[in-house]
Amino acid sequence: MSSVVKFGPFAAATFLVAAPALADMRPMPDYFVSALVATSAAQSLALSCAELRVDPLAVIQASEALQMKLEADGFNSKDPFVDMESGEAQLTKAQQVFADKHQLETASGEAVCAAGRSEISQGSDIGALLVEVAQ
Repeated sequence: MSSVVKFGPFAAATFLVAAPALADMRPMPDYFVSALVATSAAQSLALSCAELRVDPLAVIQASEALQMKLEADGFNSKDPFVDMESGEAQLTKAQQVFADKHQLETASGEAVCAAGRSEISQGSDIGALLVEVAQ
């Protein structure tokens, strides 16, 4: 069964919260943008393709590494948005780059699966969070 999948703003956008306007706000680091996009894209691909699943162990490992990196950079790893600018423009751009790379705006189920398999074979941050499952 083929279905059309609309890839709009990923779940990463839901992580954005209104943060207080403080003079000490710092830009969202690129590695944090990448992590949010990777997580949300992997989830979207897995939800849209029965042949893919998010690997929970990989997600835990990536989360732990992200927390350590945030702490090393002086961010509050439990709530990094406290002293971080929203990064909405960065997230939107990164999400669009991913969607454009695989032409996912109105992709069929098979095209979504192919995008996920491509990310896995490339060893990308997105692919590292996915596993292929037998049907």
